[in-house]
Amino acid sequence: MGTANRTSPARGKAGAETRAGRSDWIDAGLSLLGSAGIEAVRVEPLAVTLGVTKGSFYWHFKDRDALHLAMLEAWRTGTTANAIERVEKESAGKGERLKRLISMAAKNTKLARLEVAIRAWARTDERVAKSLAEVDRQRVDYLVALLRDAGINARSARLRAQILYLTLVGGFFTEIGKSAVSDEALWSELERLIVRPS
Repeated sequence: MGTANRTSPARGKAGAETRAGRSDWIDAGLSLLGSAGIEAVRVEPLAVTLGVTKGSFYWHFKDRDALHLAMLEAWRTGTTANAIERVEKESAGKGERLKRLISMAAKNTKLARLEVAIRAWARTDERVAKSLAEVDRQRVDYLVALLRDAGINARSARLRAQILYLTLVGGFFTEIGKSAVSDEALWSELERLIVRPS
């Protein structure tokens, strides 16, 4: 997610400052969410991180809840729609898409932290739970499409997509992934099993 250009708060006139952009607040909020959970995502610590006063926040958001909803939407777009677009654009052929997707998901430690935090947040906020369920369905549906393109029949593709997705999400909650070599071997073997002829 992009970050708008910004400078240090201006000195001189009373109340004068360079405000952080809307995307800066969202990015900082997501970063704090991933490291400390939703309860930590408050205006004051974010303002300190961004080097602005709390007044800057209200140029972009009505309240903290509005920031939270913007963060949720940015997560939905950044981790699903953008990821799918990237896989489609960067893969040389249909057969490469699943490998590329697994590689992106399994090795992104920032994504892993954010996924864990989002799922914890969903337990206390119905809006997040609903959004998370929609994202899970969209991701599984995309995996099904990739497996169908690989020649897997519809029933097996759905089951294998669910197995793969549960494995990927489960990996976010474990210490798996600290060794690049064993990571590559594990995910390569999983891919081989998932795409075997049905």
